Amino acid sequence: MSKYWRNHLIGAILIFPVGGTLNMVVFCDNCLNEPYIFSFNFWLSFSYSGLAWICFWKGSELLVDFWDIHIPWVISPIKRFLVSVVSIFVFVFIVVWALDLFFDLIVLKRSWSETIKETGAPYWTTLWVTLGINVFMHGRGFLIAWRQAAIDNERLKTEQVASQYNSLKNQVNPHFLFNSLNVLSTLVYDNQDKAVEFIRKLSQVYRYVLDRKDEEVVPIHEEMEFVRNFSFLQKIRFGDNLQLEIGTNQSDKYVPPLAIQILVENAIKHNVVSEKDPLTIKIEFEEDVCIIQNNLKEKKVKDSTGIGLNNIIERYKYLSDKQVEVEKGKDFFIVKLPLLTIDK
Repeated sequence: MSKYWRNHLIGAILIFPVGGTLNMVVFCDNCLNEPYIFSFNFWLSFSYSGLAWICFWKGSELLVDFWDIHIPWVISPIKRFLVSVVSIFVFVFIVVWALDLFFDLIVLKRSWSETIKETGAPYWTTLWVTLGINVFMHGRGFLIAWRQAAIDNERLKTEQVASQYNSLKNQVNPHFLFNSLNVLSTLVYDNQDKAVEFIRKLSQVYRYVLDRKDEEVVPIHEEMEFVRNFSFLQKIRFGDNLQLEIGTNQSDKYVPPLAIQILVENAIKHNVVSEKDPLTIKIEFEEDVCIIQNNLKEKKVKDSTGIGLNNIIERYKYLSDKQVEVEKGKDFFIVKLPLLTIDK
């Protein structure tokens, strides 16, 4: 039995005597008189009340948990409120009739006609009691969801700042600058036209990082232009040892900024790029998914913090219910990024 259901079982065991006693004290004037306490009717009423409290209290908890999953407060508050009200009435009606039928038909062995005549008599009183329980449960669920949303929002802000810092740091770290300037110094003597193009692409890479560092999402065509500029710099550095195949995309969808570039950079950082073991990176588009894949020849020592892919996955969890898919085989590594739609 899972911890979730074990906790509910323990709660039900504790609620039974408390609910039964509370009902005897509040709703029955003579129930605590000594002769009545030892009667069959007392223990029958006690059992009925205890089971009713278990059904209404734990049932309300399960009802709240169910709607928390399917209609969260933070996404559809009005719809959640209306569904909660309707479900409370339906839930109380079913439980009251089920309990009455069980006790009348099974325990008291009454006839069907007598049972139908008396079943559901305390429906409205029970409804108000259960409504109070549900107001408490749903209010508690709303406050927990609101608190969690606030925590997630602050966490995302922190992760975005860290992501922006790391992305910018990766572009301006000494190794990147050294490699870029080293390539540039060679190009200045060998091919001045390409050197000019290299400087232009390098400036566009820095401009994109600075301009988009505060955005949650960017148009896919802008991200791909940035990736092409970044890929150009890497291609100059590694030559034919690095093969980049970028497919065309006419979509008007969005992605988190730097998401695709980080995956391209990760492929270069994690794998050997040499004449003996060339690295091939493919970026393709299928329907609403961007697929980034590369052949796998992992380095023994990796120049990477290991947080890039996890950061992308966490950003998608905040932005959408669509998940990032990762596939790793013996000789390939694939990441599928959902393309997002922004409501305007």
